[in-house]
Amino acid sequence: MPCHRPAMRLSLSLSFLLLLPAHALAEPSIIKLYTEELPPYNTLLPDGRIGGSATQKVEAILKDAKLSHTLELTSWARAFGLARIQANSCVYSTARTPEREAQFKWIGELARIDGVLFALADRPRNSPATMEAAMGTRIGGYHSSASALYMVKKGYNVIMSANHDISLKNLLAGRLDFWLASRTTGQLLIDKQGVNGKVVPVIPVLNLELYLACNAAMEPAQIQRLQQSFAQLQADGTLAAIDRQFRE
Repeated sequence: MPCHRPAMRLSLSLSFLLLLPAHALAEPSIIKLYTEELPPYNTLLPDGRIGGSATQKVEAILKDAKLSHTLELTSWARAFGLARIQANSCVYSTARTPEREAQFKWIGELARIDGVLFALADRPRNSPATMEAAMGTRIGGYHSSASALYMVKKGYNVIMSANHDISLKNLLAGRLDFWLASRTTGQLLIDKQGVNGKVVPVIPVLNLELYLACNAAMEPAQIQRLQQSFAQLQADGTLAAIDRQFRE
């Protein structure tokens, strides 16, 4: 009598697979994360790793959600653009604005920032001291950032740069009247350049909330897992502990 054990094993294996839930049959594809140099939220560390408070939060969220990822630090315009067109990608730290709302699925918030205009400390006494008075002045902004685009929409003369360091140098050289940045990021860069006391915040502009923004076509199940993990880590104090670490 012929032996049919291989066929029986195949049949049993197929039957077992059919009993498994769908998520056990196919692991979610790797999520591609993109970010920019924006200390203290996302920044390149001396050892070559990408760190910062938002980076730690995002990585904790993905670990809790059991989702694999890659991470690349690049220019903001490229990071934002890739996350918009690549189905399984996300970008952080992304300001959530009405104009961007439908372009992404949102997880967060990761942080809140207050955008301000910085100026030279020894500027003339009659220099603009309000947003209205700053109309027509030369304002350095970060290319494609939400705050810079907000200022352009309002009619301000924003001179875009590839990064904040360039705008700060232009301000110090007298090629700008103001530099637009978040209060925290601006002060860190001022300290880094050794010009503390020479450049100061002078005019509040706007407040923004920063999120992990994922491509609108990402699988709903993955978005749900990320949102649930964010809620869990927020509730158990993990995210607050990361914030405390960066304030100390």
